[in-house]
Amino acid sequence: QESGALQLAEMLRSRLLEIDLGPEDTVLLCDHGSPVPRVANAKMAVRDALATAIDRQVFSCCMERREGEAYDFNGELLQTVLLALPHGAIAKVALLFLQEGRHAGPGGDIEQIVAGAMEKRPDLSIRTTAVLAGHSLLEDLLLKRLEQSIPLRVFH
Repeated sequence: QESGALQLAEMLRSRLLEIDLGPEDTVLLCDHGSPVPRVANAKMAVRDALATAIDRQVFSCCMERREGEAYDFNGELLQTVLLALPHGAIAKVALLFLQEGRHAGPGGDIEQIVAGAMEKRPDLSIRTTAVLAGHSLLEDLLLKRLEQSIPLRVFH
């Protein structure tokens, strides 16, 4: 059973191209953050597949995470990674979020984190991708997952 990482990476690749991914841009893959290592492992699989798809290094980060070493599997916070970028860096943040909401939507947490980083570091250029909702490949991936979870073949 495939993980879906390749399909998600392809969706994220196309989202990055929509915001004019340049050859020197730093690419960050950002998810919500989770107290569950399995979720972080899935993000890393998507990160690796995305790095292959766009032929460059992709750094992973999370919007938020619990304090302490026990949660280091989440990686660094988005804010920390953005503020640590080299002077004049151009960053593209690929959002591993299914839909807009209080985190990834207009005026949401991600937008506020980016605005805060740019206020502290006006030398940076930071753009975020759209969320995955509405991507043409998403419906196929979700239907495939649903079909795998239901033993009856009601989708054919």
